Amino acid sequence: MRIFRAYFTIIRVQNCLIASLAVAVGQYLSASSIAMPLNHFAMGAAFFVCGFGNIVNDIVDIKPDNINHPTRALPSGIITIGAAKALAGLFLIVSCILSMFLNWQSIIIVDLALILLTVYNLKLKHTPYCGNLIVALLGGLTFILGGLTIGSKGLLELPGAIIPAVFAFLMHLGREILKDIQDCEGDKSVGSKTAPVRSGRITPLLISYAIFVIMAILSWSAYSRGWYGTSFLYISASFIYVPLALQFIWLGLRPEPRKCAIVATLIKIEMLPGIAALVIGKSY
Repeated sequence: MRIFRAYFTIIRVQNCLIASLAVAVGQYLSASSIAMPLNHFAMGAAFFVCGFGNIVNDIVDIKPDNINHPTRALPSGIITIGAAKALAGLFLIVSCILSMFLNWQSIIIVDLALILLTVYNLKLKHTPYCGNLIVALLGGLTFILGGLTIGSKGLLELPGAIIPAVFAFLMHLGREILKDIQDCEGDKSVGSKTAPVRSGRITPLLISYAIFVIMAILSWSAYSRGWYGTSFLYISASFIYVPLALQFIWLGLRPEPRKCAIVATLIKIEMLPGIAALVIGKSY
C-alpha cells in the first residue's frame, strides 16, 4: 500500500486527471464540437504528458525536496531514482503513441508540451518567473489541445477553448508563484534563483495577488460579453473569488511557507469549480 501511494504521488494522478478533464472541457467549449464524442486519445495523451512532467520534476528536484518535501517518494527512498526514470520513460512513450491518433494540430501541441516540460525541468525551473510562466502555459495548453481536436476553426471561435486557456494560465501562474515562496528555503540551499530567493517573498506575493485580481476582472468581462451566463458568475464568485479573497486575507503580507502550501493546495481544489463554471455557464 505504501509503495502504491508513493507512485500515486510521484505521478500526481489528481493533476493528471485535471489535465485530462481540461482537454475534454476545451473540446466541449469549442463552438464546432457540439454533439461530437470526446477525444479519449487526446485526454489520455494529456494525462501521460502531465505524469511525465511530474515524475521528471521530482527526479530533478530531489536535493531541494530533501528540505522542502522530505516525505515525498524519492527523498524518502520509497522509490529509487532508477525506477522513477523508467516510469518517466514509459509515460513519455505512451503519450507519444496516443498522440499518433490525433490530428496534426494536436500532435504539435503534445510535442510542444513535452519540449516545454523538458526545458522547464532541466533549465528554467529555478529561474525567476520563467519556470512559473511555462507551467502556466502548459495549464492553458490542455484546453487548447481539446479545442484543436476538432480542428483550428473551432479553436479560433471565441470564447471557445481560448478564454478558458487564459483563465487556466492565470490561475496556474498565481499558484506557481506561491509554491516558489513555499519552497524558498530548500531552493536557496541548492543555489536556485527563483523570484522569492532573489527578491524576497513580498514582491512575488503581491504579483500573485495582482494576477488573481486580473483573473476576476476578466471573468466579469467574459460574463458581460454574454459568453457565459449568470451561473458562471455565481459559481466563480462563490467557489473561487470569495474563497481566494479569504485565503489572501489570512495569508496577508507574511507569506510563511506553511500558509503558502495550504493556499496553493486550496487553489488546486478551486480549479474544479472553475471548470464546472465554464461548462455550466456556457451560453453560446
